[in-house]
Order: sequence, then C-alpha cells, then structure tokens
Amino acid sequence: MAEENDEPDAGEDGEAAEGEAKSKPDIKKLALFIGLPAIILILALVAGGLFLFGGGGEDEEAALAEAEAEEQALAEAGPEIHTFEIEEPLVVQITGSGNARPILTLSVSFEYTDPAVEPALQAGMQRILDQYQGFLRELTPDDIAGSAGQHRLRLELLRRTNLAIAPAEIDRVLLTEILITQS
Repeated sequence: MAEENDEPDAGEDGEAAEGEAKSKPDIKKLALFIGLPAIILILALVAGGLFLFGGGGEDEEAALAEAEAEEQALAEAGPEIHTFEIEEPLVVQITGSGNARPILTLSVSFEYTDPAVEPALQAGMQRILDQYQGFLRELTPDDIAGSAGQHRLRLELLRRTNLAIAPAEIDRVLLTEILITQS
C-alpha cells in the first residue's frame, strides 16, 4: 500500500507542479496585457501634458517680440506704395447674349512704388482710357465672372496701362468697383 500511496502522491505532485507552471505564465500574460498598456498610457498622458502646458513660455514670448521687431523694420525699410485713382468710374456697354446689352461700371486705381509714375499716369490718361474702352467693349459677363475672371481682367488692364505710359510702369491694378447691369 505504501507503493499505492506513493503513486498518488507523485500524481498530486505532478498536478501541483502543472498548476504552478500554469499560474506563472498567467501572471506574465496579465502583466503584459494590462501593465504594459497602462505604462504606455501614462507616458502618453505625461508627454501630452508637457506638450500642452510645458515650459517654453519665455522662449515663445521672445520669439514673438523678435518677429514683431523684424516685421516693423521691414515695413519701415520697404518702398512706399503710392496710389492713383481714376476719378470717374468707367461705364461701358459690353457684349451680351442675344438682344441684351449689359453695362459694366468699373472703378480702377493703380499702385506704384516709383513717384515718377504719377506724372506719366496723368499725361497718359487719355491713352489709358482709350485702351480700356476698346478692350472692355469686347468683354462678356462670363469673361468677368468669378475670381479667375477678375484676375485676368486685372492682368489685362495692368498690361494695357503699362503699354500706354511706357517707359514708366505701375505695379498693380486695383478694381474698387465692378458692377454689371442688364439693360
């Protein structure tokens, strides 16, 4: 009987050994699946907190003050922009579809950096208006529609103005009013 008792004891020891072996990997798995994500989450929260609320306030303020000083220096050192406005709006009957003859009312001003351009603009105003009248009469409302149409109109008016006052040149044409009415 002693042998019989030994066998069950050996079996019980084997089961106990297997139970201990099973519990050790379970603890490791538990640590991996719960502990590791918890550590990663804590590190992410700490990094996010430092990113949002962390130091660097003095550096940011100094950089902002330096950027403002540079911008002001550029504004002071930059060329002075002069503006010349055509006093009366241009009123032109443009090409329409069918019997409709839309009327375009256009107010234009010019920007330039060279002060010698203003006398050239005043002297060449008749040539400029003549160039504009011929060009504007051929436009259709679809040619002016949208931002792309207005950009093309500005470019063409800039080109025609610079041709009329050559060798002087303006930098920009500003369209201060564009109105199309159906008659």
